[in-house]
Amino acid sequence: MQRYFIDKECLISSNVAQIEGDDFHHMTRVMRMEPGDQVYAVIGDDVWLAEIVRIKSDCLDLHLLEQSMRQAEPTLRVTLIQGLPKGEKIDLVIRQASELGVSRLVIFQAKRSVAKIPEHKLVERLARYRKLAKEASEQSQRASIVQVHYASSLSEAVALARDDSLVVPYEAQDQGLPSLKQVLHDMRSQDSRESVADQVGVSVVVGPEGGFDLAEIDELMASGGRLCTLGPRILRTETVGVVISAILFYEFDQMVVAK
Repeated sequence: MQRYFIDKECLISSNVAQIEGDDFHHMTRVMRMEPGDQVYAVIGDDVWLAEIVRIKSDCLDLHLLEQSMRQAEPTLRVTLIQGLPKGEKIDLVIRQASELGVSRLVIFQAKRSVAKIPEHKLVERLARYRKLAKEASEQSQRASIVQVHYASSLSEAVALARDDSLVVPYEAQDQGLPSLKQVLHDMRSQDSRESVADQVGVSVVVGPEGGFDLAEIDELMASGGRLCTLGPRILRTETVGVVISAILFYEFDQMVVAK
């Protein structure tokens, strides 16, 4: 069943929402829905089973029937801090991070980022990224939309995740770095603390195509970042964060269907 994230401002009564704009177009033109068709409507923190009761020329009325108990959000909060890559690679990162269950995506302008976002295009670009996140979150039956932010530097990006545990995949395999498996083991057992899933969250920091600048590595280590290796093969920048996020959710039992 289709799922749509609906602003509270769309509520015209306690149990009726009026849908306009992109969602109206998708329901009526793309999905060709008619009165009587049902969808899931996510409003705030609540997921509702809803039914289309009336379709007009530029909007439709959605009747909220009952709250759904099905939730699809992991208890482990994962933030992906992604160095801005070239071209449309970031689109793939947004979609896959949304599907996996990542809570927040921070795109930052790394020292070695080839791509640049002109200041006069930043608002437009962020709107596009957030629309992609909304669509991917709906498709994957999420109960919340991935938050998408932009940071002009690594320092600004890390500041947004200052309470998180920082995991930093680094391609310096010859430096004797611990494996990701060892880093996750240490995170779970250090100082007899509770599991990471019960803490604030985990941030995965990924460099762009050219990797991290050494000054950025020093900055990450000073911020408590745990450098690790993913093994002998080099992964593309658009692959790394998705792989580690999936491993995190698996390791901390976030891929089990709630009963």
